[in-house]
Amino acid sequence: MSHIVTEQSNKCNQALRELKVSKHFREIFHDGSEKNFESHPFNRRFAYSKKSLFPIEPRNLRTLGLNRQRKKKRGRGDKCPAKGIRDKHKHRKSGRPNSRTFESGRTPLYRRLPKWPEAWLSRQRKNYDCLNLAKLRYFIEKGRLDTRFLITQRHLHDSKCVKVKNGVKLFNVNDYPFPYKIDIEVSNADQSSIDVIKKVGGTVTIVYMERVNLRAHIKPYKFEILPKTARPNLDMIHFLEKMRSRGCIVKYIKPLWLIEEEKRIINELTEMEESSKLSDGFPFSMDTSESSRERINDDDDEGVLRDRLLQKYRLQNTRFGG
Repeated sequence: MSHIVTEQSNKCNQALRELKVSKHFREIFHDGSEKNFESHPFNRRFAYSKKSLFPIEPRNLRTLGLNRQRKKKRGRGDKCPAKGIRDKHKHRKSGRPNSRTFESGRTPLYRRLPKWPEAWLSRQRKNYDCLNLAKLRYFIEKGRLDTRFLITQRHLHDSKCVKVKNGVKLFNVNDYPFPYKIDIEVSNADQSSIDVIKKVGGTVTIVYMERVNLRAHIKPYKFEILPKTARPNLDMIHFLEKMRSRGCIVKYIKPLWLIEEEKRIINELTEMEESSKLSDGFPFSMDTSESSRERINDDDDEGVLRDRLLQKYRLQNTRFGG
């Protein structure tokens, strides 16, 4: 009898153990029924094991302490409670502990604020690749540049006369003589180099090229399709026209707004000239005083009209530039 009781108790204990173990392996179906987890025979997770592994589900996963609140790290400033040595920086031997910019170890104000507008302006400024006219003369004398043909920025880069990144700028020191007649294309040039080259019959051409266009001009083999030539902005047009007034040949594609503005100015000037011709060709009798007064009034009106048109053009131009 006792033997039967012990067997029943062992079976109950084993059933309880299986129930506790299988609690993690239970699957709840949509109809509410429960069943122990059984691995699918085609599942690769259980290909090398005969035991059934509990399913990986969000309810079985844990964060392993990722949600724990970390201990706050205190600073070592002037008046921080119970951390660091107060006024430690005042007893240091090196440095300037009592300087006006020191803020107890934190980043001072003059380093927190951006350096504006100096930093912004320095980034906006275009730094050209300078080429001395004496070096250009040396490369011509060595035979690495041919003066019979047009010298472009690609020729200067390929001959290793200058490493072109942002465009070549010609400059001359102390009016160094340049005896060779050349035709050269660059991005910028000073007045001395322009005068020296034009003195022997050469030409200096200023070509506007954006960064991508310049790279395609120097290394066209890196582009499957060559990019289109960009149009300059207002500041660059002012610079190019200034270089034209210095005696250079300027090449750039005019923007649409500049073409329309030139058409408008030409139309206004032609209308003004036609009105002046009509006023000059009108028959006046020089004997009467009234006719002379009318002619004087017409001349005054013409001068007022010209001044008004010029003032209007200047105002529109300054508004557009601002």
